Amino acid sequence: MPHTSTPKPEPPAHPSAAAPDAAAQGLTATEREQIGRRARALWQEEGCPQGRDRELWAQAELQVLKSRTALRDGR
Repeated sequence: MPHTSTPKPEPPAHPSAAAPDAAAQGLTATEREQIGRRARALWQEEGCPQGRDRELWAQAELQVLKSRTALRDGR
């Protein structure tokens, strides 16, 4: 009888791995890169938690886009 192995689980993705599809709509490549860098920083600040990638991405997206709006409005 052949031995079958159980597939190894995939390592958890971290926030900078890729933008969630819905959040990526309407963003430039530069904005996605900025958000990815910020999301990774937030992830590291939080101690690299598993399962919070979308939450941290959304938080980073809000921060980056808020600062972009402030710059555009001259604040």
